[in-house]
Amino acid sequence: MTTLGPWIAFGLTLIVLSRAFGENPLFRFSQYLFVGLALGYTLTVVVTTVFIVPSGDMIDNPNSVGTALFIVPVLVGLLLLTRLRTQQLSWLANVPLALLFGVAAAIAIAGTILGTLLPQLQSSFFSVTSFTDGSSLAVALGKLVLVIGVVLVLLSFRFSKAATPEAADHSETLKPSVVAKVGRMWLLLSLGAVFAATLITYQSALIDRIQFLLRQIGVIS
Repeated sequence: MTTLGPWIAFGLTLIVLSRAFGENPLFRFSQYLFVGLALGYTLTVVVTTVFIVPSGDMIDNPNSVGTALFIVPVLVGLLLLTRLRTQQLSWLANVPLALLFGVAAAIAIAGTILGTLLPQLQSSFFSVTSFTDGSSLAVALGKLVLVIGVVLVLLSFRFSKAATPEAADHSETLKPSVVAKVGRMWLLLSLGAVFAATLITYQSALIDRIQFLLRQIGVIS
């Protein structure tokens, strides 16, 4: 199997790269194969970690606190099955769905605040004080540019009332200011840098696959 595996990867790599010459049945087969493997792997992990392992622990320790806590999500999850049988009890499925969407929204909001907003603010605050903490001039100037960029991008977002015929004489007030234009240009530069980094990542993956193909046929070692 250790000898056959690299050649299977070799063939699948060629099939995926064949998309560069147009749509073909082999490429669609590779898509279905990868999606099926991903779903199968995800299902296996979920069943193992969510059902099999906790069920084994519950059977081994039936009197533990974890066993009682495990029964609660199982019962809530079973409420989803009410939508498969009758419409009179289908409203019970709204309970686990509401919990699911509520927890997902809370995790997303907390992740955005704790993982993006607060670290950005923290970096900005440290940038202001970096001129006096012994940092080099280049690092201090770089952090100052970060603070200016954050302020300009935040100022580029403006919420104003839509223009109406009655407000035609005051249309100048709805035009974006110079600061907003600079902030939007800054934002475009940032998005361009993100896009360039993503493109470099894809290019690195492509180079790695090409090197794998050449190494597999013995062109390079």
